Amino acid sequence: MDTSEGAVDVFECGTCGNVAVGDGGPTCCGDPMSTVGTDPVVEPPTLEELLRTVFDMSDAAMDICLCVMEGGEQTVLELAERTDYDRSVAARHLNHLVELGVLEKRRKLLKEGGHVYVYSPKSPETVRRGFERQFLLWLAGAVDRLEELRREKVEGIVDDADDTQWQLYHEE
Repeated sequence: MDTSEGAVDVFECGTCGNVAVGDGGPTCCGDPMSTVGTDPVVEPPTLEELLRTVFDMSDAAMDICLCVMEGGEQTVLELAERTDYDRSVAARHLNHLVELGVLEKRRKLLKEGGHVYVYSPKSPETVRRGFERQFLLWLAGAVDRLEELRREKVEGIVDDADDTQWQLYHEE
């Protein structure tokens, strides 16, 4: 990983093997952790893969997001007309983007009576921070799932200690 502003590195403890992600020099077991090499076994995701996997953004959501980012404040109807998506589809994706912290939603009173919701982009810095926060929350959940897998595997090995297949592999 590069050391440009906002970049993070992966660190590993030489003593216990703990792994950490951060932008500073974390310590573990009383010593500084070492930076892990930049040759990952798994290729880093593309931006599209990341948005789809972590933020549950479909192609339609990405289209709508870009349309609002480029076009500024818009209503569901205006956006549906510009993107050729049904109003209900546009509204669903707009609300998801609001939940993600990408867009702002506010109620606008109409001169002729009634109201309409308008959606506008948040600042790029706000969006970046929001995405980073949500990604780290997602990452924490992913690490928890991997830890569950590790525990289940260890428990399975202990439970199957009398299994002859395990003993065969173990003896080789």
